Amino acid sequence: MMLRLVSLALFFWLIFWAKISKAEVVNKIVAVVGSEFLTLYELEKLAQPLYQQFLNQNLPLEEKERLKAQIRKEVLERWIEDTLIGLEAKKYKITVSDEEFNRFYQAEVKRLGGEERLKEELAKEGKTLEDYKKNLREQLIKIKFLQIMVGSRIAIPEEELKKLYQEKIKNFDPSPKYELEVLIVRDEGLLSEVESLLKRGERLGEIASRYPAKIIYVKDTFKEEELDRELLFLLKDMKPGSHTPPLKRGNVYHVIKLLKKLAGEPPKFEEMRDSLYEELFNQRAKEYLERWIKELKETRFVKIYL
Repeated sequence: MMLRLVSLALFFWLIFWAKISKAEVVNKIVAVVGSEFLTLYELEKLAQPLYQQFLNQNLPLEEKERLKAQIRKEVLERWIEDTLIGLEAKKYKITVSDEEFNRFYQAEVKRLGGEERLKEELAKEGKTLEDYKKNLREQLIKIKFLQIMVGSRIAIPEEELKKLYQEKIKNFDPSPKYELEVLIVRDEGLLSEVESLLKRGERLGEIASRYPAKIIYVKDTFKEEELDRELLFLLKDMKPGSHTPPLKRGNVYHVIKLLKKLAGEPPKFEEMRDSLYEELFNQRAKEYLERWIKELKETRFVKIYL
């Protein structure tokens, strides 16, 4: 009897340590950045939306595993960079006022379709509105820090703007063109929702971001000969800022917003100055941030165990 009890105790002891061992594998640390660390469980949770988006069930197992590894690597890199920025923001004691946060929060709520819809989506993920607000505030602190840091280090001389302007108009085509935003809606059942959001003043890009698997967003400039007659007929009477009703094209529907009608002489430098500045600033900011983050990775404590 005693031998049986000892055997049972040994059996349960082995079961216990097997569970502990399994938990350690799932929760093992995959990366450390300064005082922050990320576990395998947390990494998988962060990668889950991308798994759902890109891992087709019909993919061969080998290809699926290759894609999963690639997604994990990219998500891990993003976490490391985001954490480095967050730690730097803390070091410089960047703060966000309630007024700044409320403006940012209201803009996000509008983009996501209202607070009730946001709460529903959070509930599906097992999150609360308070969790969301806390994460949003942390995100805003990082954005503010980057704006302060980058803005103070990048200057765009007027000569460079004029040089870029000359490059832009060098091959200007005077034939009529239309700058358009296009929503390609794959699901007919979404049309009423799309039209409702447009009436509320929602941007086309924001609408597409709500339904990434069912709506495609395109922004481009088209020549008249690239457009079909029905659309061209509508565009000629439309004013910039207006949009077409849903137009059936094969198995999908197009909603098209007219941004600008372009023809004749190239736009003047003054008309393009803001967009030229934005283009150069974004280019320089991207280059600066890439160098800065690379330097942070080399000089701060960063360890990867994946």
